[in-house]
Amino acid sequence: MHKIIFLLILFSFATEAHQPKLVYGTPSIENPFQINYPEISKAFYGKLSGEAHYFKIKSQNQFLFYAGILSPKINETNQWFSLDVIGKDNKIIFKADGKSFDWTAWYEPYARDYYWKGPEIGDDNNSEFKTSFPLQEGAYLIKIYNENNKGHYALAVGEAEFFGKNLWEQILTWTPILLYIGPYMDIVHWQKFDVRAYLPHIVLFVLFFIIYFVIKKIRIKK
Repeated sequence: MHKIIFLLILFSFATEAHQPKLVYGTPSIENPFQINYPEISKAFYGKLSGEAHYFKIKSQNQFLFYAGILSPKINETNQWFSLDVIGKDNKIIFKADGKSFDWTAWYEPYARDYYWKGPEIGDDNNSEFKTSFPLQEGAYLIKIYNENNKGHYALAVGEAEFFGKNLWEQILTWTPILLYIGPYMDIVHWQKFDVRAYLPHIVLFVLFFIIYFVIKKIRIKK
């Protein structure tokens, strides 16, 4: 029964969604946030607090690369961010200038949140989002910054949707997302309280109550 309930919750969220990852502190150029499996679609949620943030990708093989920047849409004034991709010898090989970019409002239906959609690094295919392109093996840094290095952002990396190849891996991926990361992002990044983010908690509470009631009833009969 509990597996059926979990699957219903899981597949209501999983279709065409990014894997959300929380970024704490200030990942610096000396100690960047490591991005594993860069081809898998992920969204890294962080907050600039006076310094730029750095992410590192290291691959021994050629891989497909995509990066885009968004920020939570809390009001009608957007906060811009820029992206630099830094390669060998600290050379900037790609730049996405957020200051001169025309940020647009975008609704993400799966998490039910509004974003300001910023510039991307990828191949232009005349659709809403750019697509991945081949990048040679090596080590790369992604730098996120703006004029004052302030504000909440979401860094989107990768394009391939993947949430685990079996039920157990899907549970390990989605349990922290549903029970912790989703509510955390609503409160911290969107500064709101959305009761829908707490549906998994409500379902678990009801499930535990039913189990407790059934066990108690069985003990009374005995």
